[in-house]
Amino acid sequence: MKIFFLSVFLFALSCGAPKGDTNKTESNSEKETHEVAPPSVDKKEIEVNLYNRQLVLVLNDPKREDKTKEFLKNSGVQWKKKVFDNGTSKIAVVEIPNDKYDFWLNALGNSSEFKTVKVNAENVVEDLIKKEENTLLSMRKTGCFGDCPTYDITIDKQGIVSYNGKQYVLQKGKKEFQLTEKELETINNKLNKKKFSSFNDVYDNPKIMDLASTHILHDGKQVTIRLWNDDVPDELIDLHEYIEGILLKKKFFE
Repeated sequence: MKIFFLSVFLFALSCGAPKGDTNKTESNSEKETHEVAPPSVDKKEIEVNLYNRQLVLVLNDPKREDKTKEFLKNSGVQWKKKVFDNGTSKIAVVEIPNDKYDFWLNALGNSSEFKTVKVNAENVVEDLIKKEENTLLSMRKTGCFGDCPTYDITIDKQGIVSYNGKQYVLQKGKKEFQLTEKELETINNKLNKKKFSSFNDVYDNPKIMDLASTHILHDGKQVTIRLWNDDVPDELIDLHEYIEGILLKKKFFE
């Protein structure tokens, strides 16, 4: 009988023992189950977000780099770095203050400072560099106080002509066409008559104000002609007249 009461007494003691450790263990287990790992960082997403704030610009006049930087700074656009410079072409990456792509593309694209404006993305810089390296010749005509035709053209080494008509032309906007083999051969022959680097940087008379400028870029050299007088070498006159003759036949201007 004593053994029976002793057994009951020990059983009661075991039932009344504190259960704090067990609850704590269960609580920790539940806590561990509900912990969430921090989100992983997607490097590609970071790169895309970075690209979305950047534009790639091809400068219209490589000699105006400092003025272009000043223009961008005054516009609230940050010049990040120059990624290409071969003397006749410069390409830069800039950072825009917000993600209004259309606004900045139009604003900078319509500026006379840039030949090309693109949103930065994978391979954009590389593709533009390849295009500039493949350029045979560029020619840019600026305006005057009158109705002087204003346009840009670029001829690549395969004879593809990219034209952009601006003012006082019959064809405004961008057009593209292929030179004939004969036309491309003739242009190359005219370019090879005299080393382009031997020409003066500028042919001008500063005393005459109302003159259009012609900028011809080839082989790392830019030549600016404001006054077509006897000082201008025959090779440049011949080249200019031949290219304009092709554009006149296309009825891009009169």
